[in-house]
Amino acid sequence: MGKIVSFATQKGGSGKSTLTLILATSLAVDYNLKLAVLDCDYQQSIVKTRTHMDAENLEQLKELDTEATYPYDIFPMSMTKIFDFVDNPKNDKYDLILLDLPGRADGNEIFDALTACDVVFVPLVSDYLDRASTADFTGILHSIKSVADKDGIAFAYYGLSTKRTNRREDKEMDEYINHIGLSRLKASLGLRAAYSRPSTLFSMQNPTYSRYAGGDKAVIDEVKALCDEIIEKLELPVAQLTPTKDESTQ
Repeated sequence: MGKIVSFATQKGGSGKSTLTLILATSLAVDYNLKLAVLDCDYQQSIVKTRTHMDAENLEQLKELDTEATYPYDIFPMSMTKIFDFVDNPKNDKYDLILLDLPGRADGNEIFDALTACDVVFVPLVSDYLDRASTADFTGILHSIKSVADKDGIAFAYYGLSTKRTNRREDKEMDEYINHIGLSRLKASLGLRAAYSRPSTLFSMQNPTYSRYAGGDKAVIDEVKALCDEIIEKLELPVAQLTPTKDESTQ
């Protein structure tokens, strides 16, 4: 079985579903990882992105390449079915399984889902309410890790800074995270318009799609740095970066 990961927090609006989409697509397209996303969020935003936005794009791609397909699998799923999925031997084919969970942590279902993970990445947004909820959520993850350590089960969690604007709020968040002792990734994502148009088909590292979404080289560099660090943290099988059409024709 591959690694099981969630980008999770107990506060809505932190961008966890968007983050899941951006990274899932890049890790599958650019790094050739076999990947599945379990969309357990009540809003089903990842499923909707594929069915409402990317389905038409895939049909257009098939006109040029009849074998064109989505780069990874997405499954709409209730949280009670997560363990059935990860315990099924036929799903051992995946290098990585990403869980998109609801933006709350007030029930046993959320707690149980988190215990299924090898690693949880906590999106860090720089405002007061997010800082407070981050501390509460970190306490939950710490409790899970304490039990996992006693049982010899691998479990880790890291902060992941998102929507950064290099303002005073970011500095305050940095100080706060250091104060509560939350380890975090070096890479981060800024508050960029391109990230509001994630795709389950096209990677943000693709220059053509990045420009279409309103991005630039900074977007490509940020996503690449984050993917590289996640691959290192999770010890995922390293694959040769797949050149995009833009790069391969230069």
